[in-house]
Amino acid sequence: MHEGLALDDTPDVFRIARFLVSRAIKTHGTEIDLVGYYGSYAQGVARATSDLDIFYVPADGKNPPVGRTLLVEGILFDFWAIDWCTLEGFATGRSRGWAFAPAIVHHAKLLHTRSAEQAARFAALKQKVLALQNLEARPQMIQRALDEFQVVLAQLGNLRLAVAAGDLVDVRYAGWKLILAICECLALANQVFFDRGWDRLLEQIPRLQSRPEYLTALIEVISTSEDLTSIANAAERLALDTRQLLRTLQQSLPSQQTPRDVFESSYPETKDGIRKVLTACERRQPIAASVAAWAVQSELSLMLNALQNSADHTNFNLYNEFAFLYRQLGFPDLMHIPVGDLSTLAEQARTLDMQLRQWLQGQAVDLCEFETLADLARLLK
Repeated sequence: MHEGLALDDTPDVFRIARFLVSRAIKTHGTEIDLVGYYGSYAQGVARATSDLDIFYVPADGKNPPVGRTLLVEGILFDFWAIDWCTLEGFATGRSRGWAFAPAIVHHAKLLHTRSAEQAARFAALKQKVLALQNLEARPQMIQRALDEFQVVLAQLGNLRLAVAAGDLVDVRYAGWKLILAICECLALANQVFFDRGWDRLLEQIPRLQSRPEYLTALIEVISTSEDLTSIANAAERLALDTRQLLRTLQQSLPSQQTPRDVFESSYPETKDGIRKVLTACERRQPIAASVAAWAVQSELSLMLNALQNSADHTNFNLYNEFAFLYRQLGFPDLMHIPVGDLSTLAEQARTLDMQLRQWLQGQAVDLCEFETLADLARLLK
Protein backbone atom coordinates (compact mmCIF):
# COMPACT_ATOMS: atom_id res chain seq x y z
CA MET A 1 0.00 0.00 0.00
CA HIS A 2 1.36 3.43 -0.96
CA GLU A 3 0.10 6.90 -0.06
CA GLY A 4 0.18 9.23 -3.07
CA LEU A 5 3.67 8.47 -4.35
CA ALA A 6 3.44 8.11 -8.12
CA LEU A 7 6.84 7.12 -9.46
CA ASP A 8 6.82 9.72 -12.25
CA ASP A 9 6.37 12.81 -10.08
CA THR A 10 8.07 11.91 -6.80
CA PRO A 11 11.06 13.98 -5.66
CA ASP A 12 14.48 12.40 -5.94
CA VAL A 13 14.47 11.54 -2.23
CA PHE A 14 11.41 9.36 -2.75
CA ARG A 15 12.95 7.70 -5.76
CA ILE A 16 15.80 6.63 -3.50
CA ALA A 17 13.42 5.77 -0.68
CA ARG A 18 11.32 3.54 -2.91
CA PHE A 19 14.47 1.76 -4.04
CA LEU A 20 15.42 1.04 -0.41
CA VAL A 21 11.91 -0.03 0.50
CA SER A 22 11.44 -2.26 -2.54
CA ARG A 23 14.72 -4.06 -1.80
CA ALA A 24 13.70 -4.55 1.84
CA ILE A 25 10.27 -5.91 0.90
CA LYS A 26 11.72 -8.19 -1.78
CA THR A 27 14.14 -9.84 0.63
CA HIS A 28 12.17 -9.72 3.91
CA GLY A 29 8.58 -8.82 2.98
CA THR A 30 6.88 -11.32 5.30
CA GLU A 31 8.91 -10.03 8.25
CA ILE A 32 8.04 -6.33 7.78
CA ASP A 33 4.59 -5.09 8.85
CA LEU A 34 4.90 -1.59 7.48
CA VAL A 35 7.27 1.09 6.24
CA GLY A 36 6.76 4.83 6.63
CA TYR A 37 8.47 8.17 6.84
CA TYR A 38 8.20 11.17 9.16
CA GLY A 39 9.84 14.55 9.70
CA SER A 40 9.90 17.54 7.36
CA TYR A 41 8.85 15.62 4.25
CA ALA A 42 5.86 14.11 6.04
CA GLN A 43 4.86 17.59 7.26
CA GLY A 44 5.32 19.21 3.87
CA VAL A 45 8.01 21.64 5.01
CA ALA A 46 11.13 19.97 3.59
CA ARG A 47 13.90 21.96 1.96
CA ALA A 48 16.36 20.90 -0.71
CA THR A 49 18.88 19.81 1.92
CA SER A 50 16.39 18.05 4.24
CA ASP A 51 17.09 14.45 5.13
CA LEU A 52 14.47 11.73 4.82
CA ASP A 53 13.64 9.71 7.93
CA ILE A 54 12.28 6.29 6.98
CA PHE A 55 11.31 3.58 9.45
CA TYR A 56 10.08 0.01 9.17
CA VAL A 57 8.17 -2.01 11.75
CA PRO A 58 9.22 -5.65 12.03
CA ALA A 59 6.49 -8.24 12.41
CA ASP A 60 6.13 -9.43 15.99
CA GLY A 61 9.03 -11.68 16.89
CA LYS A 62 10.99 -10.81 13.73
CA ASN A 63 14.18 -8.78 13.26
CA PRO A 64 14.92 -8.34 9.54
CA PRO A 65 18.39 -6.77 9.01
CA VAL A 66 17.44 -4.15 6.42
CA GLY A 67 18.15 -0.96 8.36
CA ARG A 68 20.62 1.50 6.84
CA THR A 69 22.00 4.98 7.47
CA LEU A 70 23.29 6.39 4.20
CA LEU A 71 24.32 9.50 2.32
CA VAL A 72 23.00 9.37 -1.25
CA GLU A 73 23.51 12.33 -3.58
CA GLY A 74 24.45 14.35 -0.50
CA ILE A 75 21.15 13.61 1.30
CA LEU A 76 21.00 11.71 4.60
CA PHE A 77 18.69 8.69 4.66
CA ASP A 78 17.89 7.08 8.01
CA PHE A 79 16.15 3.75 7.41
CA TRP A 80 15.74 2.24 10.85
CA ALA A 81 13.64 -0.33 12.68
CA ILE A 82 11.00 0.64 15.24
CA ASP A 83 9.21 -2.32 16.80
CA TRP A 84 5.54 -2.03 17.75
CA CYS A 85 6.26 -1.64 21.46
CA THR A 86 8.66 1.26 20.85
CA LEU A 87 6.26 2.82 18.36
CA GLU A 88 3.54 2.80 21.00
CA GLY A 89 6.04 4.37 23.40
CA PHE A 90 6.57 7.17 20.89
CA ALA A 91 2.81 7.68 20.52
CA THR A 92 2.32 8.04 24.28
CA GLY A 93 5.62 9.79 24.95
CA ARG A 94 6.72 6.99 27.27
CA SER A 95 9.73 6.41 25.01
CA ARG A 96 11.97 9.44 24.30
CA GLY A 97 9.53 11.79 26.00
CA TRP A 98 6.27 13.48 25.06
CA ALA A 99 7.77 16.76 23.84
CA PHE A 100 9.15 15.35 20.56
CA ALA A 101 8.48 11.61 20.09
CA PRO A 102 4.71 11.67 19.34
CA ALA A 103 5.39 13.70 16.19
CA ILE A 104 7.03 10.61 14.68
CA VAL A 105 3.72 8.74 14.81
CA HIS A 106 1.35 11.68 14.37
CA HIS A 107 2.89 12.95 11.12
CA ALA A 108 4.07 9.64 9.71
CA LYS A 109 2.98 8.66 6.20
CA LEU A 110 3.07 5.07 5.08
CA LEU A 111 4.97 3.75 2.07
CA HIS A 112 4.06 0.10 2.55
CA THR A 113 1.82 -2.05 4.74
CA ARG A 114 1.79 -5.83 4.72
CA SER A 115 -1.98 -5.98 5.23
CA ALA A 116 -5.00 -3.94 6.30
CA GLU A 117 -4.54 -5.31 9.82
CA GLN A 118 -1.15 -3.62 10.22
CA ALA A 119 -2.51 -0.37 8.76
CA ALA A 120 -5.34 -0.40 11.31
CA ARG A 121 -2.89 -1.12 14.11
CA PHE A 122 -0.85 1.91 13.11
CA ALA A 123 -3.97 4.08 12.80
CA ALA A 124 -4.85 3.11 16.38
CA LEU A 125 -1.48 4.48 17.53
CA LYS A 126 -2.23 7.78 15.80
CA GLN A 127 -5.49 7.90 17.75
CA LYS A 128 -3.55 7.41 21.00
CA VAL A 129 -1.59 10.57 20.25
CA LEU A 130 -4.84 12.47 19.75
CA ALA A 131 -6.46 10.97 22.84
CA LEU A 132 -3.68 12.27 25.10
CA GLN A 133 -4.49 15.79 23.91
CA ASN A 134 -8.16 15.52 24.94
CA LEU A 135 -9.66 17.03 28.08
CA GLU A 136 -10.21 13.58 29.56
CA ALA A 137 -6.45 12.99 29.60
CA ARG A 138 -5.66 16.26 31.38
CA PRO A 139 -5.25 14.81 34.93
CA GLN A 140 -2.98 12.06 33.61
CA MET A 141 -0.79 14.45 31.66
CA ILE A 142 -0.48 16.94 34.52
CA GLN A 143 0.54 14.08 36.82
CA ARG A 144 3.18 13.02 34.30
CA ALA A 145 4.48 16.60 34.24
CA LEU A 146 4.74 16.59 38.05
CA ASP A 147 6.66 13.30 37.95
CA GLU A 148 8.97 14.61 35.21
CA PHE A 149 9.93 17.60 37.36
CA GLN A 150 12.28 15.30 39.29
CA VAL A 151 14.47 15.29 36.17
CA VAL A 152 14.49 19.10 36.21
CA LEU A 153 15.77 19.08 39.79
CA ALA A 154 18.46 16.52 38.94
CA GLN A 155 19.72 18.61 36.01
CA LEU A 156 19.57 21.80 38.08
CA GLY A 157 21.73 20.05 40.67
CA ASN A 158 24.23 19.04 37.98
CA LEU A 159 24.32 22.59 36.66
CA ARG A 160 25.04 23.93 40.15
CA LEU A 161 27.95 21.48 40.50
CA ALA A 162 29.31 22.54 37.11
CA VAL A 163 29.04 26.24 38.00
CA ALA A 164 30.84 25.59 41.28
CA ALA A 165 33.65 23.85 39.36
CA GLY A 166 33.83 26.73 36.89
CA ASP A 167 33.65 24.51 33.78
CA LEU A 168 31.65 26.22 31.02
CA VAL A 169 31.39 23.04 28.94
CA ASP A 170 29.87 21.11 31.83
CA VAL A 171 27.59 24.06 32.53
CA ARG A 172 26.41 24.17 28.91
CA TYR A 173 25.82 20.43 28.88
CA ALA A 174 23.78 20.51 32.08
CA GLY A 175 22.03 23.66 30.91
CA TRP A 176 20.68 22.02 27.78
CA LYS A 177 19.65 18.94 29.73
CA LEU A 178 17.76 21.26 32.07
CA ILE A 179 16.10 23.14 29.18
CA LEU A 180 14.91 19.91 27.57
CA ALA A 181 13.59 18.59 30.90
CA ILE A 182 11.69 21.87 31.39
CA CYS A 183 10.25 21.58 27.88
CA GLU A 184 9.14 18.01 28.60
CA CYS A 185 7.29 19.17 31.73
CA LEU A 186 5.63 22.03 29.89
CA ALA A 187 4.69 19.92 26.88
CA LEU A 188 3.03 17.35 29.15
CA ALA A 189 1.25 20.01 31.18
CA ASN A 190 -0.05 21.70 28.02
CA GLN A 191 -0.86 18.39 26.27
CA VAL A 192 1.01 19.50 23.16
CA PHE A 193 4.14 18.23 21.46
CA PHE A 194 6.68 19.84 19.14
CA ASP A 195 6.66 19.04 15.43
CA ARG A 196 10.25 20.10 14.76
CA GLY A 197 13.57 19.16 16.34
CA TRP A 198 15.59 20.72 19.14
CA ASP A 199 17.24 23.19 16.77
CA ARG A 200 13.81 24.76 16.09
CA LEU A 201 12.84 24.85 19.76
CA LEU A 202 12.35 28.58 20.26
CA GLU A 203 9.98 29.01 17.33
CA GLN A 204 7.72 26.32 18.82
CA ILE A 205 7.49 27.89 22.29
CA PRO A 206 4.21 29.73 21.45
CA ARG A 207 2.49 26.34 21.31
CA LEU A 208 2.80 26.22 25.11
CA GLN A 209 -0.22 28.17 26.28
CA SER A 210 0.85 27.81 29.94
CA ARG A 211 4.54 28.67 30.30
CA PRO A 212 6.89 30.79 32.42
CA GLU A 213 6.69 34.46 31.48
CA TYR A 214 10.33 34.78 30.43
CA LEU A 215 10.81 31.26 29.09
CA THR A 216 12.48 32.25 25.81
CA ALA A 217 14.78 34.82 27.41
CA LEU A 218 15.87 32.38 30.13
CA ILE A 219 16.59 29.67 27.55
CA GLU A 220 18.72 32.14 25.60
CA VAL A 221 20.78 33.02 28.70
CA ILE A 222 21.32 29.38 29.70
CA SER A 223 22.28 28.29 26.18
CA THR A 224 24.41 31.24 25.00
CA SER A 225 25.78 33.23 27.95
CA GLU A 226 29.39 32.74 29.03
CA ASP A 227 28.82 34.26 32.46
CA LEU A 228 28.40 31.36 34.89
CA THR A 229 26.56 33.41 37.49
CA SER A 230 24.04 34.61 34.93
CA ILE A 231 23.49 31.05 33.73
CA ALA A 232 23.00 29.79 37.27
CA ASN A 233 20.52 32.56 38.09
CA ALA A 234 18.57 31.94 34.89
CA ALA A 235 18.44 28.21 35.57
CA GLU A 236 17.16 28.77 39.12
CA ARG A 237 14.52 31.20 37.86
CA LEU A 238 13.39 28.88 35.09
CA ALA A 239 13.07 25.89 37.44
CA LEU A 240 11.18 27.88 40.10
CA ASP A 241 8.80 29.47 37.59
CA THR A 242 8.09 26.11 35.99
CA ARG A 243 7.44 24.56 39.38
CA GLN A 244 4.99 27.32 40.31
CA LEU A 245 3.12 26.78 37.06
CA LEU A 246 2.94 23.03 37.69
CA ARG A 247 1.86 23.64 41.27
CA THR A 248 -1.06 25.76 40.04
CA LEU A 249 -2.10 23.05 37.61
CA GLN A 250 -1.77 20.43 40.33
CA GLN A 251 -4.18 22.34 42.55
CA SER A 252 -6.72 22.42 39.72
CA LEU A 253 -7.31 18.65 39.97
CA PRO A 254 -10.12 18.16 42.51
CA SER A 255 -10.69 14.82 44.18
CA GLN A 256 -13.89 12.78 43.92
CA GLN A 257 -12.98 10.41 46.76
CA THR A 258 -14.71 10.05 50.12
CA PRO A 259 -13.08 9.19 53.48
CA ARG A 260 -14.31 5.63 53.12
CA ASP A 261 -12.69 5.40 49.66
CA VAL A 262 -9.33 6.62 50.93
CA PHE A 263 -9.15 5.13 54.43
CA GLU A 264 -10.82 1.75 53.94
CA SER A 265 -8.71 -0.87 55.79
CA SER A 266 -5.98 1.73 56.43
CA TYR A 267 -6.13 2.10 60.20
CA PRO A 268 -4.20 -1.12 61.09
CA GLU A 269 -1.20 0.11 59.04
CA THR A 270 -1.33 3.55 60.64
CA LYS A 271 -1.67 1.99 64.09
CA ASP A 272 1.43 -0.10 63.40
CA GLY A 273 3.32 3.04 62.35
CA ILE A 274 2.38 4.73 65.62
CA ARG A 275 3.50 1.62 67.50
CA LYS A 276 6.92 1.94 65.84
CA VAL A 277 7.18 5.53 67.07
CA LEU A 278 6.33 4.45 70.62
CA THR A 279 8.76 1.52 70.52
CA ALA A 280 11.62 3.74 69.36
CA CYS A 281 10.84 6.25 72.11
CA GLU A 282 10.78 3.54 74.78
CA ARG A 283 14.15 2.22 73.57
CA ARG A 284 15.63 5.74 73.48
CA GLN A 285 16.39 5.52 69.75
CA PRO A 286 16.02 9.08 68.41
CA ILE A 287 16.82 8.31 64.75
CA ALA A 288 14.40 5.39 64.63
CA ALA A 289 11.78 7.58 66.35
CA SER A 290 12.36 10.38 63.85
CA VAL A 291 11.93 8.20 60.76
CA ALA A 292 8.89 6.45 62.23
CA ALA A 293 7.26 9.80 63.04
CA TRP A 294 8.06 11.09 59.56
CA ALA A 295 6.59 7.99 57.91
CA VAL A 296 3.31 7.91 59.82
CA GLN A 297 2.65 11.65 59.62
CA SER A 298 3.56 12.11 55.97
CA GLU A 299 1.53 9.07 54.87
CA LEU A 300 -1.49 10.20 56.86
CA SER A 301 -1.18 13.74 55.48
CA LEU A 302 -1.04 12.41 51.92
CA MET A 303 -4.14 10.29 52.47
CA LEU A 304 -6.05 13.24 53.90
CA ASN A 305 -4.94 15.43 51.02
CA ALA A 306 -6.34 12.83 48.60
CA LEU A 307 -9.79 13.90 49.81
CA GLN A 308 -9.20 17.35 48.32
CA ASN A 309 -6.85 16.82 45.37
CA SER A 310 -6.45 13.88 43.00
CA ALA A 311 -2.78 14.45 42.11
CA ASP A 312 0.01 12.33 43.57
CA HIS A 313 2.04 14.62 45.85
CA THR A 314 4.69 12.11 46.92
CA ASN A 315 7.76 13.29 45.00
CA PHE A 316 6.83 16.76 43.74
CA ASN A 317 5.67 18.61 46.84
CA LEU A 318 7.04 20.07 50.02
CA TYR A 319 5.25 18.76 53.10
CA ASN A 320 3.46 22.06 53.72
CA GLU A 321 1.83 21.82 50.30
CA PHE A 322 -0.22 18.76 51.16
CA ALA A 323 -0.57 19.01 54.97
CA PHE A 324 -3.49 21.48 55.10
CA LEU A 325 -6.21 19.05 56.15
CA TYR A 326 -3.96 17.24 58.63
CA ARG A 327 -3.35 20.53 60.41
CA GLN A 328 -6.94 21.72 60.05
CA LEU A 329 -8.07 18.62 61.93
CA GLY A 330 -5.69 19.52 64.76
CA PHE A 331 -3.62 16.34 64.57
CA PRO A 332 -0.26 16.55 66.42
CA ASP A 333 2.77 17.61 64.39
CA LEU A 334 5.13 14.76 65.29
CA MET A 335 7.90 15.99 62.98
CA HIS A 336 8.01 19.36 64.77
CA ILE A 337 8.78 17.85 68.17
CA PRO A 338 12.53 17.92 69.01
CA VAL A 339 13.88 14.41 68.50
CA GLY A 340 15.63 14.58 71.85
CA ASP A 341 12.29 14.98 73.62
CA LEU A 342 11.19 11.39 73.22
CA SER A 343 8.67 11.46 76.07
CA THR A 344 6.74 14.32 74.42
CA LEU A 345 6.93 12.56 71.06
CA ALA A 346 5.48 9.38 72.57
CA GLU A 347 2.69 11.35 74.24
CA GLN A 348 1.79 13.13 71.01
CA ALA A 349 1.86 9.84 69.06
CA ARG A 350 -0.75 8.43 71.48
CA THR A 351 -2.80 11.60 71.05
CA LEU A 352 -2.65 11.20 67.28
CA ASP A 353 -3.91 7.62 67.58
CA MET A 354 -6.84 8.71 69.74
CA GLN A 355 -7.81 11.65 67.50
CA LEU A 356 -7.48 9.62 64.32
CA ARG A 357 -9.69 6.84 65.68
CA GLN A 358 -12.36 9.36 66.62
CA TRP A 359 -12.22 11.05 63.23
CA LEU A 360 -12.39 7.78 61.28
CA GLN A 361 -15.33 6.56 63.31
CA GLY A 362 -17.05 9.89 62.71
CA GLN A 363 -16.60 9.33 58.97
CA ALA A 364 -18.09 5.81 59.21
CA VAL A 365 -14.75 4.20 58.36
CA ASP A 366 -14.29 0.68 59.76
CA LEU A 367 -11.15 0.48 61.95
CA CYS A 368 -10.73 -3.25 61.14
CA GLU A 369 -9.75 -3.78 64.78
CA PHE A 370 -10.71 -6.89 66.77
CA GLU A 371 -10.04 -7.66 70.41
CA THR A 372 -10.03 -11.44 69.92
CA LEU A 373 -9.98 -14.07 67.19
CA ALA A 374 -13.53 -14.92 68.15
CA ASP A 375 -14.61 -11.37 67.30
CA LEU A 376 -13.01 -11.71 63.86
CA ALA A 377 -14.64 -15.12 63.33
CA ARG A 378 -18.09 -13.72 64.17
CA LEU A 379 -17.62 -10.92 61.61
CA LEU A 380 -16.50 -13.33 58.90
CA LYS A 381 -19.60 -15.45 59.49
